[in-house]
Amino acid sequence: MTRILACSDIHNNVNAVRQLRARESNDYDALIVAGDIGSDAANEIFDILQTFDCPVLYVFGNWDRRLGYQQDFGPHCHHINLSPYPVGDLSVVGETIDGIDPEWETSLEAETNDPERLAIARQAHMATERARLSEIVAAHTPERTVVVSHYRLTKTQSFLPGVPLFLFGHIHRFEDVSYRGQRFVNVSALDKKVMVTRKGLGRTGLGDFRFLNDGSYVVISHEARNGFTIEPRRFDPDFSDWERVEGIFRSSATEVE
Repeated sequence: MTRILACSDIHNNVNAVRQLRARESNDYDALIVAGDIGSDAANEIFDILQTFDCPVLYVFGNWDRRLGYQQDFGPHCHHINLSPYPVGDLSVVGETIDGIDPEWETSLEAETNDPERLAIARQAHMATERARLSEIVAAHTPERTVVVSHYRLTKTQSFLPGVPLFLFGHIHRFEDVSYRGQRFVNVSALDKKVMVTRKGLGRTGLGDFRFLNDGSYVVISHEARNGFTIEPRRFDPDFSDWERVEGIFRSSATEVE
């Protein structure tokens, strides 16, 4: 059996990664991050993730625009954009599409400042990358391939036929949907701050707000005979002493220890 730990949308929340590490042991064949790691804390985040005794496979999302495609986060970390990585009897490959490649983007902008030409060039580049992904998957046995992206891919029946499982994030909630023989799993957000105040308070001021992290992730198991099993897991913090505060987010709030 192949076992994979998968998460997304960390948003620079190093403590959420520490919580994940404290909850899970070293019995996985790979750890997958489906983007939105966070440009400000990526090195610290990957340092923690590498303490799992398995490869760390990742793509970038919209929070990762300042991270280089070839940036080295450690020997066990692998940017799987158009780069398949073997995990048990599976092949895991990713698509980093949001923000494109910062180095490519910089060189393009140096050539022209015309917004229309830039937009056309970006679309052409994305189409080329999508075609490359299709060719790579076709060459690596699609029925044993897992495709990872930050946004949910569409039209996969036409350009990625036969792929059984797609992992993504961005929407900040768990989803597990099957469509025309393909399975699409939103691995959820590791960083999901819930604003709270202590129960029994009367009037509240700015200093009374705290947050609890109700983040979640998934555990994926694969057997050749039975296929994929997806198990969502939540931090599920203790709210017994706290009142949820809906519709308000205070960036100055600190986390409940």
